[in-house]
Amino acid sequence: MSKNSASETAAIADAAPSDMVRKPRVREQKGWRHKDAVSLLRQMILSGELAPGYALREVAISERLGMSRTPVREAFRTLAAEGLVELLPNRSVVVAELDENESIDVFSVLGTLESLAGQQACQRMTPEQLERLEALQREMEEHYNNHDRASYIRANRAIHELMVEGSNNNALILAWRLILPRAERARSVNTLDRHRWAEALEEHRKIFAALAARDGLRLSSLMQDHFARGVIERMTDTKFKNRVRVRAGSAERAAEPVAD
Repeated sequence: MSKNSASETAAIADAAPSDMVRKPRVREQKGWRHKDAVSLLRQMILSGELAPGYALREVAISERLGMSRTPVREAFRTLAAEGLVELLPNRSVVVAELDENESIDVFSVLGTLESLAGQQACQRMTPEQLERLEALQREMEEHYNNHDRASYIRANRAIHELMVEGSNNNALILAWRLILPRAERARSVNTLDRHRWAEALEEHRKIFAALAARDGLRLSSLMQDHFARGVIERMTDTKFKNRVRVRAGSAERAAEPVAD
C-alpha cells in the first residue's frame, strides 16, 4: 500500500468516530427546532396574535420564525393534536375557532382531572413537593397584594402543575398535559375582576390547607368548586362572550397577511 493510500485510510478511520458523534447532534438540533416552533406558534395563538380562522401558510410561517419548513410542518401536527389548529382536507392549516361550548367542556374535564390529581396528591405528594407548593402559595399571595396579575397567574399555573405532578399518576399527568393548551387558550380571554380574584385566592388557601392535612375528599370537593366558580360559570357570562369576539377581531386586524 502506498503512503498516500495509507494516509487516506487513516484519515477516513479518524473521521468516522467524529461523524458518528455529529449525527446525533444534528437530530437533537432538529428536535429543538420542532419544540421551538411549537412553543412560538402556541404562544402566538394563546396571545391572540394569530386569530381564530387565521390561515397558517407553511412558507410564510417558516420565514417569520427563521427556520426551515420541516419543523414548522411538524409543529402544525402537534398543535392540531392540542386542538389549537385545524388541518383541512386541502392541506391548508388554520387557527382553530374558540368555541364557547367546547371551552366549557374542556374546563369540565380539566376540573375533573385536577380534582382527582389533588385527591391522589394527598396520598402521594412528597414533603419536598409540599414545601414547594407552600412557597408558591406565599408567592401568589404576594403578587395579589402587589396587584401583579401576570406574576400571580404564573404562580397559579405552577401550583396547579405541581399538584398534578404530585399525584404521581403518569396516565393522569399525560391526559392533563394534553388538554391544558385548550384551557390556556380560553383563559387568555378570561380576565378576573378584583372580586373574583379575591375569591380565587381564598379558594387556593383552603385547597392548600386540605392538601397539607392530607384530606383527599375535601380537597377533591374544593377543586371541583374552584373550577365551577372560577371558570365554568364565567364562561357562560355575556361579558366573556363579548371578550372572545373583541379579542378575535383585534387579532385579525393585527395579523399580517401571509402568502407563499
